[in-house]
Amino acid sequence: MNETFKAVFFDLDGTLYITTPSATDAFIQFARTLDIAIDAATEQKVKLWAHHYWSQHEQIRRDMERLDRDGFWSYYSHLLLRAVGATDNLAENSDILRDYFFNDYAPHVGLPPTGRETLLALKAHGLTLGLISNRNNPLQEAVSRLGLDGIFDVVLSAGEIGHWKPNPAIFHHVLADFADLAPAECVYVGDNYYADGHGAAAAGLVPVLYDPEHLYRDPAYKCIAQMDELLAFLNIPQPSQAP
Repeated sequence: MNETFKAVFFDLDGTLYITTPSATDAFIQFARTLDIAIDAATEQKVKLWAHHYWSQHEQIRRDMERLDRDGFWSYYSHLLLRAVGATDNLAENSDILRDYFFNDYAPHVGLPPTGRETLLALKAHGLTLGLISNRNNPLQEAVSRLGLDGIFDVVLSAGEIGHWKPNPAIFHHVLADFADLAPAECVYVGDNYYADGHGAAAAGLVPVLYDPEHLYRDPAYKCIAQMDELLAFLNIPQPSQAP
């Protein structure tokens, strides 16, 4: 094992808590049923746009405060449509998309491929493991749904302390409970370049981006396309290679 690192912390949504299809994939698929043309380059563009939007907690808070629930999701659908250049019938299509997400979007939820094996291998090697999410509410229900009870040494949602990534305060809050961990000894794995990558780096942790779709071109941080690539990064044998 790479003795430099003593802890690995994970993001939740889009990293360990995988919805299939993702909300943005579902938007793309449904938009095409409305005869909205979305090519591969535009797919990448809107996915990056969505990552950036959801990394801006203060902007999202302001949007939610000025709109009711229906209004916010109509507005977000409006932004998605604009991001793919679909400006015809914008108000009507925004409401259609909102209703689709409210009534018909029912994704499968699970861990990413090799996710469980990777977590168990990390735990077996004595690393401190944690879950740090930008969700508002406590994470225990999601942890149990994924079958990960007992895996993590710390589980924290941003809403519990009022600090959201990329604000480094959320990472500082976690590390304050681990006197033997320096930030540089900790890896943070997340799928959002702006919230997870920039936030972890600002706090002094080592970011690793989980990017199975290769969205990020020439990123500043280490990227993995499969979760078990994290083991190679940490010089931990794959479970099948362990002596």
